[in-house]
Amino acid sequence: MHKRLFVIAALAVATNPHAVTSAKAGGNINIIDGDTIRMNGITIRIMELDTPETFRSRCENELVLGLAAKKHLRSLIDSGMVTYEATGTDRYGRTLAKVHVGDINVGQQMIRDGFALRYQPGKDAKLARLRHWCGPDAGLDDTWKNTGTK
Repeated sequence: MHKRLFVIAALAVATNPHAVTSAKAGGNINIIDGDTIRMNGITIRIMELDTPETFRSRCENELVLGLAAKKHLRSLIDSGMVTYEATGTDRYGRTLAKVHVGDINVGQQMIRDGFALRYQPGKDAKLARLRHWCGPDAGLDDTWKNTGTK
């Protein structure tokens, strides 16, 4: 069984130079937050989703939800063989990638499970996500900072 997994992993890397595999227990995967992992020394921002922040949260509820998203991502990552397909880098130098555990698209699963929202670009979309996590009365303005009104 282990030989077959190794062969499958080797084929995945050979056919796609951006695919990297890591065994469930033997992989060196750190969970940074609900949408970012560090795998084999590479920081990967999972595409398609946005999760609440755990660093510089705009409200207490965002922090609580962000920690829950991070914990859920850990459970997904620990459930099988992890692969990713890089598509580029973001403005912070992180690798943008679709991440899979077995046949599961991690980004889509996080959204389905209610721990993430689908990523949409733009200030209005970002503000809508923040208001979703912090509530409409959180006093957030379009600079995404808490204005202190509540």
